[in-house]
This record gives sequence, C-alpha cells and structure tokens, in this order.
Amino acid sequence: MFNETILINKCTRLFLDLAIRSFEANWKLFQEINGDGDANDYLDDPDFMSPFIMNIIDHIQNNFERFTTQEGDSGSINEVNFEQIAVVLVCHSERFRK
Repeated sequence: MFNETILINKCTRLFLDLAIRSFEANWKLFQEINGDGDANDYLDDPDFMSPFIMNIIDHIQNNFERFTTQEGDSGSINEVNFEQIAVVLVCHSERFRK
C-alpha cells in the first residue's frame, strides 16, 4: 500500500466537507429507518450506493452557494472536481462497514 498525495482545490474541499457531513447524516437516517439490516449488503450494492451518492452530490450542488454562505465561506461550483468528490465518498462509505 502506498500514500498518494491528492491536491484538492478550495471549492472541492468545501464541497467535500459538506458532502461527507450529508453522507453521514443520510446514512444514519437510512440505518434508523431500516433497523438492523446488514449495512454491508447495501455498501456492496452499486445499484443502491450509486444513487445514494448521486443524491448527496446533487443536493450539495443545488445548494452549494447557500451552504457555503451560511458557513461564512464562499466558492464557485464551477471549480468543484466532482470526480474527486465521488471517489472520496465511495472510500468514505467503507467507514460504515460492520
């Protein structure tokens, strides 16, 4: 295994912070609704995880300016690297594996 340095611009970093928090909140709600179901089954299912992640990205994208302003920051949605966001969210989802 090796460490790879990934450069993330400010807007992507702001978006990523919002997306990770949104992912965690949505995952927690999903788990509460579904009870004790095996999270690994959902994490391994691309037909579930792809739309789950896309919905998070869409929500943040549609509200990026408002969210960043509320947090006392600013950024341009045009500078966000959505490919990086998707990759990081997929990797972040592994934290929820039981």
